[in-house]
Amino acid sequence: MSLHEKIWFQGSPLMWLLWPFSLIFGLVSALRRQLYFRNILPSFRSRIPVVVVGNIMVGGNGKTPVVIALAEYLASRGFRPGVVSRGYRAHPPVYPYEVIPDSPVGEAGDEPLLIRLKTGVRVVIDPRRSRAVGYLENALDVIITDDGLQHYALGRDIEIVVVDGKRRFGNGRLLPMGPLREPASRLAEADYVLNNGGEKEGEYPVRLVPDKVRRLDGMEAVLPEGTEVCALAGIGDPERFRRTLQDAGFRVSRSIPVPDHGFVTEAEVRRIAGGLPVIMTEKDMVKYGRNHIEGFYSLGVRADLPSEFYDRLTADISRIQKERGIR
Repeated sequence: MSLHEKIWFQGSPLMWLLWPFSLIFGLVSALRRQLYFRNILPSFRSRIPVVVVGNIMVGGNGKTPVVIALAEYLASRGFRPGVVSRGYRAHPPVYPYEVIPDSPVGEAGDEPLLIRLKTGVRVVIDPRRSRAVGYLENALDVIITDDGLQHYALGRDIEIVVVDGKRRFGNGRLLPMGPLREPASRLAEADYVLNNGGEKEGEYPVRLVPDKVRRLDGMEAVLPEGTEVCALAGIGDPERFRRTLQDAGFRVSRSIPVPDHGFVTEAEVRRIAGGLPVIMTEKDMVKYGRNHIEGFYSLGVRADLPSEFYDRLTADISRIQKERGIR
């Protein structure tokens, strides 16, 4: 655990050294938000419903599996969803950039490419999310934005906030004193709050259910329960993936430290793994070319959401579409 994570989640008097910077961050963020709400700064409003899936805390909280689950569910119910993303660490030749199954991960980014491969829906990346929405809106009837809760230049019809049920909000302070992008009170303004790994009244529970272990080319693999493995997780909370592997029956004796969205070469992975099978997240899997590599495996997870959540969400989207004459 890094120093700032210890300050955020375990507590330390050092955090008070960062208090002036958190005060400035909070004031600037609040001012910026008010400028958008008062229409002093322009905000783009799409003709079709826009559903923002985001969070108020930095780091991983299971947001991408939720986006995938929403896109798959809406498509199965006859909607025509698409996904837009900032494309963090993506380097496309042009914006907006539509991700296709054969897109190089360096152009598309790991999460957008994974969403495209898992769902089959159209995925477009652009730091200006409003431009990505404009690119897609005439061909679809609902758009999901992967992250972007604080991207107020894009108007939204429905806000879904995903909360880490175990870490919650750490020390509850704004960046950099704490892990929050916005105050915890922001949850009261969201339409839905999803709780990943915990239980709290008024929040819908999310369970991340492990899939089957697969080779990197997608073929099912056979790794017996109790197999000693090395974990590789370039996500915001790698410890969660370690727990997932343990819950699936594996003995995790080694872990490879990878920054969120980071990459470790195959040679370095093998050196650290020391001959053990390496199991990585699906987000990491797309970085290795999706071809079979001996001893490399992936374990995906799916977001299990209650039917009450889906029923309410589809009713809200259908109502908005009807009001706008879309369906």
